[in-house]
Amino acid sequence: MAAAAMIAASVIELIPAALAIDSGWADSAVWLCAGFGVFAVIKLVSSLLQKHAAGLVGSTTVVTIALTLHNIPEGTAAVAAASTDLTTGIHTGIAIALQNIPEGLSIAALAFAAGSSRRWTFGLVAVSAIAEVLGAAGVWVNREVLSPEINSHMLLAVAAIMLAISFIELIPDGIRLLQLNGKTPKTPIIPTNK
Repeated sequence: MAAAAMIAASVIELIPAALAIDSGWADSAVWLCAGFGVFAVIKLVSSLLQKHAAGLVGSTTVVTIALTLHNIPEGTAAVAAASTDLTTGIHTGIAIALQNIPEGLSIAALAFAAGSSRRWTFGLVAVSAIAEVLGAAGVWVNREVLSPEINSHMLLAVAAIMLAISFIELIPDGIRLLQLNGKTPKTPIIPTNK
């Protein structure tokens, strides 16, 4: 569901809104590629960190860092979209909110499985959420200097990041979970002792 919301927001709202004010297909393609490049850098940093991560604590750290990094540009999307068109901003905000629920749950599940306290787990999820707020605040504070063309570039880059997350992360993970359905042990993921 999160992937569908992100794909819909990107294809139906962000990209058309950006193309309506951008200066041509070549310029738009550059900014879409820039978004895919940002996603590739985030994936590279995550994989490098994962090599040095030890067990569930390391995995929790890596997932938290990766999601925090990708939440910064996501935070800019809703504000940039709303400054272009309020309806686009609302739809983008809803799509981003829907896909943030499983992100927060993935951090929390890993943290609990690693034996983290509720307070520490809340802190990790909060760091990831705050990154999105900081991205949005950065755009909001500087909205006077943002031209329609800069908004367009931000929308295209964030749409590319959201599409990459959907097709490279969320959909394959969902397929793997569906394939594992029925093959996993029936023990709870979250310890009950905290």
